[in-house]
Amino acid sequence: MDLICSIGPRVNTMEEVHAYVKAGMTMPRFNFSHVDYIKFRKLINGIQKTYPEMKILQDLQGNKLRISRKFNKEHKVYKGDKVIFCLDNDYEELISKEKIQKIKVIPLSYEGVFADFKNVKIILMKDATMEFKLIAQKSGYIYAITERGGILRAEKGVNAPLLKRQELRLTNKDKNDISWGIEIGVDIICLSYVTSVRDMIEVREYINRIKKDKQNFKNINIWAKIECMEGVENFDEILEYSDGILIGRGDLNGEATIEDIPIMQQNIIAKMQSNKKPLIIGTYVLDSMKRGNPPSLAEVNDIYNFTKNKVDGFMLSTEITISNEPVLVIKKLKELILKYITT
Repeated sequence: MDLICSIGPRVNTMEEVHAYVKAGMTMPRFNFSHVDYIKFRKLINGIQKTYPEMKILQDLQGNKLRISRKFNKEHKVYKGDKVIFCLDNDYEELISKEKIQKIKVIPLSYEGVFADFKNVKIILMKDATMEFKLIAQKSGYIYAITERGGILRAEKGVNAPLLKRQELRLTNKDKNDISWGIEIGVDIICLSYVTSVRDMIEVREYINRIKKDKQNFKNINIWAKIECMEGVENFDEILEYSDGILIGRGDLNGEATIEDIPIMQQNIIAKMQSNKKPLIIGTYVLDSMKRGNPPSLAEVNDIYNFTKNKVDGFMLSTEITISNEPVLVIKKLKELILKYITT
């Protein structure tokens, strides 16, 4: 069973990678939503040299909503605060308007059009712990009121349930990152926010175009990350064109009702058991431990049930990227996996 670990901002040397491997990591995950190309190249080259049999996972950003980099300061919002959401292309013009200068304007990085937000009723952030209720849509921007507050900062992930993503395509960033990943020799490319089989076909076609111009092309598996309702609804077709599936439960929690997620997970597990493609569970695996606490009963019970359902692995992300003791988290997950596999 794979134990996939995100190589976060605190991992900068091969010595730290060695510690992860010793603790139980079987595959490193490089998150290209927050990419440092110089650092990633150094670590990937080091892993390829030291652990030549270890597969390397490149996780593409996909069409995920984020607060734009144009939002260059941190700002805390509280329950009852009014805010305005807009696309980043409209940000400068909007903040110059006198009538809304007293309201915090939040630009969103998004490659679609503003009309895609027509059916959106709430906007969520930080795995749905921050919530904004939409109260009016204007031409090019949205008024909202804060229901659950928190810190706003550039590149923070955003969820907008009922956002229309059908017309979105492979982003220029993802294309550049795919080319970079192929050049350096990653083994698996995982596309985030897959909504339909068209997304997987587009990635494959783009890789094949690059393949024609390269010699000694390395075979690359393409995984789909399921983390939105469209991905769940179109799962059968997505699976057919994917080499593996990763369930991203953090963003799925911001896209679906929490009580439906266990049902979605079990349905996906049942479908995956009839084929040999890997299924990986990501996010909320050992979330308690990122704050220095022991695992919760719910987390341990989850790991037990997933193991008994014969999933192919787990992925640790924020559990280790923001933890002061990531090695302990990795060791604990390995310990639990081994215990339940043999029980």
